Amino acid sequence: MKKSYYLIVLFLVTLIAACSTRSGNEDNNTPEKANKKWTKEAQLQYKVLAYYYNNNIHDSLVMKVPEVLDFCREHELWADYYDTWMLLGQEYNFSGETNMAIKVAQEIHDDATKRDNKYGLTVAEYIKGLVYDNQLNRKESARSYERALAIFPDDADAFLKNTIYVYYTTELKGLKDTLKMHKTLDEWYAYITECRKDTSIPSKQFENWLYYYHHSCYIYYMMKKDWDKASEQVDSVVKHIESTGWSQITRNEVLGYRTQLAIERKNYAEALKLSNQQLPGAKELDVNAYAEILRQRAQILSGLGQWKEAYSNLDEHHDLLVSINREETRQQLNELNKRFEVDELKMQAERERMQNERQRLYLMIVIVAIVLIAIVIFIWLRLLATRRLAKMKAEQERIESELRIARDIQMSMVPSTFPNRKGLDMYASMAPAREVGGDLYGYVINEDQLYFCVGDVSGKGVPASLFMAQATRLFLTLAKQGLQPAEICTQMNDALSGEDNENGVFVTFFLGLLDLKSGHLSFCNAGHNPPVIGGTPSHGDFLKMESNAPFGLWAGLQYIGEEIESIKGRPLFIYTDGLNEAENRQLKQFGNERLLSILRNTHFESSQQVIETLAAEVKEHRNGAEPNDDLTMMCIRVE
Repeated sequence: MKKSYYLIVLFLVTLIAACSTRSGNEDNNTPEKANKKWTKEAQLQYKVLAYYYNNNIHDSLVMKVPEVLDFCREHELWADYYDTWMLLGQEYNFSGETNMAIKVAQEIHDDATKRDNKYGLTVAEYIKGLVYDNQLNRKESARSYERALAIFPDDADAFLKNTIYVYYTTELKGLKDTLKMHKTLDEWYAYITECRKDTSIPSKQFENWLYYYHHSCYIYYMMKKDWDKASEQVDSVVKHIESTGWSQITRNEVLGYRTQLAIERKNYAEALKLSNQQLPGAKELDVNAYAEILRQRAQILSGLGQWKEAYSNLDEHHDLLVSINREETRQQLNELNKRFEVDELKMQAERERMQNERQRLYLMIVIVAIVLIAIVIFIWLRLLATRRLAKMKAEQERIESELRIARDIQMSMVPSTFPNRKGLDMYASMAPAREVGGDLYGYVINEDQLYFCVGDVSGKGVPASLFMAQATRLFLTLAKQGLQPAEICTQMNDALSGEDNENGVFVTFFLGLLDLKSGHLSFCNAGHNPPVIGGTPSHGDFLKMESNAPFGLWAGLQYIGEEIESIKGRPLFIYTDGLNEAENRQLKQFGNERLLSILRNTHFESSQQVIETLAAEVKEHRNGAEPNDDLTMMCIRVE
């Protein structure tokens, strides 16, 4: 405690001295000096730095940057100072060292805040936007670029501003805001035209700007589904590239444009040919671009009916996105955003404080003494709170880790692959509302007999998942015995009811037995939502069924089964109430009518396509609202 008293006294004396010195020197404060001209030595240093950057010599670049920063700082070359720092942030970001890129953005922001340098603040926001772009977070990336454009100083070099325009219009693609993108493109073109009057800017730089302008126009016309104009913009891009020289990255970029155009025109054979030209070495060149190639290939292979290969590419694409967009990085970016906003407020407060500093000096000494005592108390309380928070965080991380393991175990209990059998098209998906859920689905094939089921356990979370595991095991065991659906349901109900079910948990269940040769369907419904069957005059209706009770409520029930002579060529869609009862922010449900309308108006290409269409519709309906229930869907069609 004695040490704390000494620290308080020392801090108070230092603060008073600092305030006095600042007051005495206030009249000597002058604006920062304008940038001086680069000397030959400085030009040489920056050329070496640019050579390292352009040739991916990572370690040499990282080692060289501090030397160039010291030189710029010594000669007050602030624009070049922040450009050099920006080069380091870009290098870390594009080489996959995201954490270091975030750190550089923070350091630039802190330094620019201290100097009240708008160009430095612009550079910090730009690097933050690049990191968000690398994480495929279109919304936050566009927000960072928009802010960078807003604070860009009028007297700064136009090249960075045009670069930011490129990334900003590209991110608007992800936001699908065609109106805003059109306005931005018009502003950008007007800006380029105005800059052309500046004779000091090399003509080749304008060629680069026009190349990026046509690149963004291509994206705009793709969003507008105007394929012809989009193709014209690709030709313009090629023209500019040919004037400056091709690289593997620009080559793949143009091939990607043409591939997407071929996909939109449903020319899948040509699209596959173009995609194959991009694939070699793409992953090592640019991970984000490789992820886009995988997404395109999934579309192409799906269009060609090569479902297994399409699913493989889509699965790899998903895994790649997960590896790019790590939770740790998202948290760091959120903290960085908060820090930028807080620092901006601090800068504004600092300017106001400096205007009134002389009048408030003596009053501040008294206030500081009171504040110091409060700080000591606050720090002491903060330390106690931090310790409690650390314990809570450790416990939370342990629980989250266990829940992740439980989710992995649960997801391993439902099939992730489906029968690759001629004449059978089957696909299913499950999305728990929490880490673990109570929905289930499964299938068993005995020669030409396909058993399949979809179930929904009451409640959510761990209790429901345990009951789901028990129901899944019972289904698999009984189906392998070759029993009829009604017999299986009767035995499952007896096993899940009784004294062991103390909490009164129950399961709604739909179980079917399909003869893959004749198309004959035997089924039994245990209180589950009625499936939708195609091939009706209205192109899809809810299946009328016997109303049996869910499993787990009453033991000894005899379940009634039903049958349909043949469902050949008639898609059968089974789902849980997480679909029709999905709610948006206003608590409005998705609804049965909307479900029927979508199915009736969706041209059947594959079972997977039907499920993905409905999943997208539900996501759009929720409009950002958290899922209120687990969502499971299964679609089967036999020829």
